[in-house]
Amino acid sequence: MNALYAVPSWLLLFVAIVVAGGLAAGGQLAVRRAFPRVDFEQFNTVSGIVLGVVGALFAVTVAFIIAIVWQEFDATSVRSAHEVAAALDLWHVSRGFPEPLGGELRRDLVGYADLLVNDEWPKMRTGESSASAEALLTKAYEGVARFRPANAGESNAQALGLQYFGALHDARHQRLDDNTSAISPFEWAILWIGAVIVVGLCYLAGMPNVRTQLVMTAAVGAVIVAMFVLIFELDQPYRGDLSVAPSAWSDFAGRHRAAL
Repeated sequence: MNALYAVPSWLLLFVAIVVAGGLAAGGQLAVRRAFPRVDFEQFNTVSGIVLGVVGALFAVTVAFIIAIVWQEFDATSVRSAHEVAAALDLWHVSRGFPEPLGGELRRDLVGYADLLVNDEWPKMRTGESSASAEALLTKAYEGVARFRPANAGESNAQALGLQYFGALHDARHQRLDDNTSAISPFEWAILWIGAVIVVGLCYLAGMPNVRTQLVMTAAVGAVIVAMFVLIFELDQPYRGDLSVAPSAWSDFAGRHRAAL
């Protein structure tokens, strides 16, 4: 699966449509040649009813799954933004710590942002994560946790810092979990079974012009596989061309590096 995410989305869609349309039309032609004496037009009434029912159920199922992956994709983008927001809150809270702790915390936050952009995001395209980013975040957290405040202001800064570290840690691991969750093989099997049945039912219909019917059957196969490609691309929000970009982290590092 990861190899397919390395293929540009437009190319994957184009190849999938060509292959699916060709296979659907080729299957139709093979059935016609295997049963040359069968008048398929006599099945139009019954096959039309069955195809209408099965097609409607299949369309509802596909639409439902697209809605789910689309909502999850959008939610993933929001959760990724929460992680950046927690880091920004930590940056502001760091001003309440004395030196050298405050400066170290700010440098660690910028370093964490750099690691996400240059190390973790590329690794997430293959389902992995950055051990260096995790280690740096743990180091920064331990520095704040071990700090002994000398006054009420520093005590408040530590309490807020630990709170924002918790939010940052939770958002990070939620992002990594989002990158490993996907539509199950069982759900994909249901989709492909439905697609084969819908296209197969098209073979039972008959038209006087065979070429026109081949084009229509190819169109059915192409539309179905186009929806599958959309599901595939949205299902893993950190892997394909449609993936959530680390632009917010790039902006964070760029804006705050000069303030170190």
